[in-house]
Amino acid sequence: MKILIIQKKFMGDILVSSTTFPLLKKKYPDAEISFLLEEKHQQILLGNPYLDHVIFWDDKNFMQMAKAIKKQKFDIVIDLYSKIDTGLLSLLSGAKKRIGFFKKYTQLFYTHPVKRRRKALSENTTLGIEHRLQLLEPLDIKFEEVFPKTYISDQESENAKNILSENKLTENDNLVMISTFGSTEEKTYPLEYMAKILDDIVETKANSKILCNYLPSQKELFLQIFNMVSTETQQAIVKDFDTKNLREFAAVTSLCKCLIGNEGGATNLSKSLNIPTFTIFAPHIESKGWAWTSNPTVDRFLHLNDFVPQSSDYSDFKPELFENQLKDFLNKVLN
Repeated sequence: MKILIIQKKFMGDILVSSTTFPLLKKKYPDAEISFLLEEKHQQILLGNPYLDHVIFWDDKNFMQMAKAIKKQKFDIVIDLYSKIDTGLLSLLSGAKKRIGFFKKYTQLFYTHPVKRRRKALSENTTLGIEHRLQLLEPLDIKFEEVFPKTYISDQESENAKNILSENKLTENDNLVMISTFGSTEEKTYPLEYMAKILDDIVETKANSKILCNYLPSQKELFLQIFNMVSTETQQAIVKDFDTKNLREFAAVTSLCKCLIGNEGGATNLSKSLNIPTFTIFAPHIESKGWAWTSNPTVDRFLHLNDFVPQSSDYSDFKPELFENQLKDFLNKVLN
């Protein structure tokens, strides 16, 4: 049995899609599972024991890619991305079972087009996970609560400890990872509000050590925030902290006491490492799709409309609105 799963891109989507792996292996213990994605996202799947092969998406040589896929003679193709290009690839694969989401413009590509449920079966998994698991139903795989998991090797963990040591830190410190910015401006909590959150962290837990995660292109924005915070907070921020790639970031995050900040790849990664996570959702993102947690007594998810109904203006989402929730979270997870 050979199974191909397609999810081209986006770290959060790829993490959530990995929930299908253990259920497929449970149903088909001897199956070879391959995952098709853009090469730059493969790091998040390293070490996953349920995955046998990765295949890289190639926009520039689509037909060559399609021919190579067909030669592998997959029995089942599960298209979690379900756009026109991946739907066409599913069709060209020649697989007898082709499963994808029902859409008017893609349904002809699949032998089993699946309509998404509108309501989640579990409060903890949410629709983001459950829609992926729905695509297993044509294979008689029933729903189970399953959560994304990122696997860190012993070597990666040791390297992460060395990175901390270089910054005069240890895993015993009150390490707080910050998802400082969203993937786009509209997904980024206002900078002055993020500065207030950093001040609140240090005010609540004066011995905190703050690691701000950001891309090299976002350094100027980080410096803006750094200049907004109090002197005490500046001293708590590890200003020169940096990781070279996603695996290093994941390994360092796995040693932190918690992650706080903008919803996106970093918050999903943190949860997949079972690190307590405090997530701030952008107004246009529905939390019910992505507020999954395997640790519901600790993880927190905040959305503007929980505090200011009907508003879509991020400027209304003032940190004072959830100051008590943040303090409660910090008191639970930090020393």
